[in-house]
Parts: sequence; C-alpha cells; structure tokens
Amino acid sequence: MVSFISTRELSRQPGKVMAKVSQDGPQVITQNGVPAAYLIPTSGRGIEVDLDALRRLLLGRALDAAQAEAARSGASTLSMDAINAEIAAYRGERSSAQSKQPD
Repeated sequence: MVSFISTRELSRQPGKVMAKVSQDGPQVITQNGVPAAYLIPTSGRGIEVDLDALRRLLLGRALDAAQAEAARSGASTLSMDAINAEIAAYRGERSSAQSKQPD
C-alpha cells in the first residue's frame, strides 16, 4: 500500500523507509506536506531496465502534457494543410531574419 513519508522521516529513519519500500512498494515522499517525489523499489532486472522504464514514464507524461496543450489551444483540430502552412510561414520568417543579419 502506498503511504506518504515526509522528508524529515526519510532523513531520520532511512532504513525503516527503505524496508517499507521493499515490503509495501512505492511510497510518496512529501516536502512540507506536498508530494515531491516517489520512492520505488528496483525491479531486480537491472539499473538500465529500471531507468528505461522511468524514461518511458517521463516521455508519456510529456506527451500527455503536449496533447493537452494542443487540445487547449485548438492545435489538435488543425488540418495537415493548415499545419504545413504554419511551418512554411515560420520557415519564411526565419529565413528572412537570417538573411538580414550582418556578416
């Protein structure tokens, strides 16, 4: 079962906290009562496997945020023609700005 552990408890009783992680699984670390981090047990399949899983989690979180922003801004409803027009306009602005820079 997930429980909340303060940073103070973690610093005072790290062995007890680690035993809880090993026994009960992921724990939420709080700082001033606000969730700040997750403490999770290793999988036993190796550090690289675990780090890869964490990277996939972070990538998924970033993708969710990007999709939510696209929905909020209306970008998710743009057609491919509209997207390509935006890209072409940006490239045109960038090209003209670069050509105006002194050598």
